[in-house]
Amino acid sequence: RAAAPLGGSWALRCVHVEGLTPEDRERLPLEIRDFVMTQGVARSIGRQHQQQQFDALLSKAPGCLSFISRTHMQVEVEEVGLKVTNLSLNPVYVDNREPLAKGEGRLLRQDQVLSFARLEGHTHVIFLSLQVCSANLSSLAEEES
Repeated sequence: RAAAPLGGSWALRCVHVEGLTPEDRERLPLEIRDFVMTQGVARSIGRQHQQQQFDALLSKAPGCLSFISRTHMQVEVEEVGLKVTNLSLNPVYVDNREPLAKGEGRLLRQDQVLSFARLEGHTHVIFLSLQVCSANLSSLAEEES
């Protein structure tokens, strides 16, 4: 059972985005790749709240922006991870296989992945994936590289 990171900060770090190679994604500034969460603060995630972040992440796949709602989800820091609640009719996926419908919530632990999907025919296709990590560790790793 992983404890909360030092200082209680967690992040959702971009680990996949349609249209960008892994190398291009890694070149993006940390403030674009990371959605940082802090203990005691519920954070809304969506185009209305992080427009510049989503615009930058999806610059090579702008059509995908329409599948991210203005307020897509709410994220809260828990002792062992992040509690994510989908507020949108557009699903989000946990570990690329388990969809969360509107109103559903799930506790995500270190290294679990939360993904946005677009509809292609009758199939959802993942276009943006965010992995749960310690904001402190992600910042340290960035400084060391």
